Amino acid sequence: MKGALWMIWIAVLFTSSCTGDSRYKRDSLPAAIEHVVPRYAEGFDWKLMADSSIQITLFNLESEGDTLQMINWRPHEIVRLASLSTTHVPFMEMLDCLDILKGVGFADRLPQGDAKNRFSNGEILNLTSGNELEPEAVFSIQPDLLFVYPFGGKSYDKFLSKGIGCVQVSEYLERHPLGRAEWIRLFGCLLGRQAAADSVFAQIEREYCTLRDSISSGIQQRPVVFAGSMDGDRWAVPPANSYMATLIYDAGGKYLFSDSISGGNLVLPFESFFEAASKADFWGKIIYEPQASTADVITQGDDRLRSLPSFKNHKVFACNALLTDYHGKALLEPQLLLKDLSLIFSEDTLSSDYHYFRPWINYD
Repeated sequence: MKGALWMIWIAVLFTSSCTGDSRYKRDSLPAAIEHVVPRYAEGFDWKLMADSSIQITLFNLESEGDTLQMINWRPHEIVRLASLSTTHVPFMEMLDCLDILKGVGFADRLPQGDAKNRFSNGEILNLTSGNELEPEAVFSIQPDLLFVYPFGGKSYDKFLSKGIGCVQVSEYLERHPLGRAEWIRLFGCLLGRQAAADSVFAQIEREYCTLRDSISSGIQQRPVVFAGSMDGDRWAVPPANSYMATLIYDAGGKYLFSDSISGGNLVLPFESFFEAASKADFWGKIIYEPQASTADVITQGDDRLRSLPSFKNHKVFACNALLTDYHGKALLEPQLLLKDLSLIFSEDTLSSDYHYFRPWINYD
């Protein structure tokens, strides 16, 4: 089904699914013949239906048990794609879909690569001005699908009413590194590249698990590691069931707050945080700097942090998200994150083979 009739049909399906229209009846759906449940990701699943349609469910990862969006999808050729986030672009690139990607939010911030070149050549349109989405830019390219994010209280009804299918992607909330990577399977489902997506993910999973198991078999003692960020006189630190804590453990470390389970970051008064951090061997940071960071940047101007053992012993490591695609391509390379952290924790001073995280050496 193509053309205007197709766009009307898809608009009705997306609108009723997103707004809870009472005319949408579950018992009107055909029978499911297969239920596809991800192995690591918690934010989606789908059912293959007897009429060849696909019932996709997106779950609210910030509210356990709640459904974020339901999409009744009938596979067809996608001609034009758009995304509000540069973090979605690596998934499309991995599935060889950049030729149909016509618009990206914050496209001026794309990292160097094929997508950046396409933006520079005018093949990809920037969908944002400043920090705001430009609806007219979206309408100008009329994408079949628009990948969006489910935060900020934004409504996408204006696009749905024009027949633009909106898919709320929340891979950034997944707690397991392989869970974030597994979202490529959802992209593959929607873009008609399921076999390719499954193959890509299987390779990522195989490399990650092989390295994780190899690290685990050689551990004699796990160094204690902490990470987090300061906000005023309080610290926000990831809980034990977080993405970062999982990476640290799988890389051979012992996460400092390993007894904490939470749906969000832990917020600690400085004194409580400092007492705990004084027992850690390593300190990890995500930074955003145009060039090599100084000690003042690492400590955020708080000289008390210079007295932490991890700082005094030169065991701070960092990922510069401004110079690496930590929030994008790294999601599809968790095995490289794991490798970086393993090298750091083993204190392999001869290695320089880092991709994202690296030892921080500018102790001025």
